[in-house]
Amino acid sequence: MIERFYAKKLVGFATIDVALEPGLVAITGPSGAGKSVFMGSLLALFGLGDAQAELSEAVLRKSDLLDLESYATDEEDEITVRAVKKEKVRYFLNDLTVSKKRLKEMMSPLVRHISQRSNHELSSELLLELLDAMAFVEEAAHAQRLEIFQSLYDDYRRKSAKLEELKADEKRVKELIEFAEFEIKKIDELAPKPGEDEELMAIKRRLSKREKIGDAIAKASRIFELEDDVIEALNLIESDAVLFNEAMNLLRSEFERAEEMLGELDDVDVGSVLDRIEALAELKRRYGSLEEALAYRENKIQELEYYKNIDHELDTLAVEVEKLLLALYKEAENISFSRQNAAGKVEHFINGYLSQLRMPPVSFKLSKKPLDRSGVDAVDIDMEGSSIETLSGGEFNRIRLALLLCKSELAGGEGVLLIDEIDANVSGDESIAIARLLKSLSKNYQIVAISHQPHLSAAARQHLLVTKEGGQSTAKVLSKKERVEEISRMIAGEKGMKEARQLAESLLKEFAK
Repeated sequence: MIERFYAKKLVGFATIDVALEPGLVAITGPSGAGKSVFMGSLLALFGLGDAQAELSEAVLRKSDLLDLESYATDEEDEITVRAVKKEKVRYFLNDLTVSKKRLKEMMSPLVRHISQRSNHELSSELLLELLDAMAFVEEAAHAQRLEIFQSLYDDYRRKSAKLEELKADEKRVKELIEFAEFEIKKIDELAPKPGEDEELMAIKRRLSKREKIGDAIAKASRIFELEDDVIEALNLIESDAVLFNEAMNLLRSEFERAEEMLGELDDVDVGSVLDRIEALAELKRRYGSLEEALAYRENKIQELEYYKNIDHELDTLAVEVEKLLLALYKEAENISFSRQNAAGKVEHFINGYLSQLRMPPVSFKLSKKPLDRSGVDAVDIDMEGSSIETLSGGEFNRIRLALLLCKSELAGGEGVLLIDEIDANVSGDESIAIARLLKSLSKNYQIVAISHQPHLSAAARQHLLVTKEGGQSTAKVLSKKERVEEISRMIAGEKGMKEARQLAESLLKEFAK
């Protein structure tokens, strides 16, 4: 629920700062005072309108309906939504920036706006949810059956998509096999080995220095001609010749190794080495490295095996998809049967509410539709031969109210309903019925409603008055005495002020029961 609403520098208002109570909250006031501006600013905080205040903020009690991702911690009990308008409007959720679109998505399970006509509220999908809620009550197995159906459907969709992919591959499988074989052959013709390019580059460097290495070794080898003289001198001065001997042996070994390497280079075909280096370089330019080229070859070998086995895999998958489809239609028929049984009971519930609202009864018309995750059922509402499209805005909203009440009765519910003038242009009896039903619905929902009728205002747990004086609008929570005065003002057009006050007090007592 919304615990507090604050706005600064809102059209007509200097500030709004009200603490909202749970249950039914009525907003009243003279025409043009700013009730719609108040409601519009509140709606904007949930992405349901454009923010007009320089600063607006709502504090909400945390709800399990909300998936706040990283915007809240488990320890937090409150959520703060803020809109700041400067050159542009920026939205914040618990002080973290959030886009208006994302904010609306996250808040939609909790906050609903009932005002403008929206056929989504009476869509086949939502009506099916209502039938299912009734079926759950009547038949415990319906919930499990629906869960199994949806799991089967998800599996069916995945395998159907894979089947279509295989069919598309099958149409060009010859082409794909030829391409895979060509790619493998191209790499196999070179038969590269990991690290081979580095070894060849080392050989190339040695080839380029072969003559210099030979000349240098030849010159340096003259040191061995003086080896005996050095040993004799060391003996004469009684110095240990061991270190000198070890050093000369190591040098001799290194020169011998170098001479062997030069001998091997004499057998190397320089042209072949350079051609190999160039061929491997071309391979690296295409694949990045020899290792990546070999990995690509391995992938192509696996693809080739897949393409050659595609016929078998396609046939196997086609059988699985067909079995899943048959199972789905069987389950869908069972679900349809339960919904058909539930439809009459839902009609009874809703028509009870509609009768109080002085509305004609409705009936649910189930028809077949293409299979989807909800089954094969489509639902429409029929009102004595009239379709939803022919209803007035007031009638439409009263049906929405009856559906909400039915769902609340069957499956419970929670959240916030923001309602614009649901009791506009209705008779006194209809106004009383709307007030009573909203009060009943407010046991599960916090309802903030703009009203021009005294009955809804009297039924409210909290009453906000919006007034305008000297071009300045204000909003305040009314005391019990002030509520009597305001409800009297709403009645006074028909009766004298004294009679209006008496009637106001009577209404407050009646709805307090």
